[in-house]
Amino acid sequence: MKFDDIYNVTSSLTQDSGRKLTLKHLDQAHTYAGMLEGTPNRKANDWGIETDLKYAVQYRFALGKPYLIEPTRRDYLRQPGDMDHVRERTSKYPAEWGRDPEWLPLIRCIGCFFSTTTRRNPKKDMSSLTVVWYQKDFAYPIDDDILRSLRSLDWDRLATDFEY
Repeated sequence: MKFDDIYNVTSSLTQDSGRKLTLKHLDQAHTYAGMLEGTPNRKANDWGIETDLKYAVQYRFALGKPYLIEPTRRDYLRQPGDMDHVRERTSKYPAEWGRDPEWLPLIRCIGCFFSTTTRRNPKKDMSSLTVVWYQKDFAYPIDDDILRSLRSLDWDRLATDFEY
């Protein structure tokens, strides 16, 4: 991502296809900000991702269905083995409770991207896609793996054309 030289309050990204995307809005929050107690597990994370996608649909700049860049899931918080005590303590719980710890990257991001070219309808002015992803720190920078995913997005299949 780089700041646009002409309009220095937005960032742009050129996809592998050559399409230029402009990041117009970026919303970030701690992934586990609403978690009051306990350790996250797959069930809690699946629910959290679904909740974030529902929020992204209602985000004031979003158009169309948001796209999720699948987050990396791991069984430790900071370093391998740091959740062994939790795994040991919860080993007697029923499996459906999701007894094994699972962590997502700690920052949830919702980015609204725009392109001055439409995906299918040449009578429309622009196209847009809202993307949800998770990364280890607040942006900027955006994680390299996320940037690779953004560059390779199938814009023509995922984006929504619109008029302004």
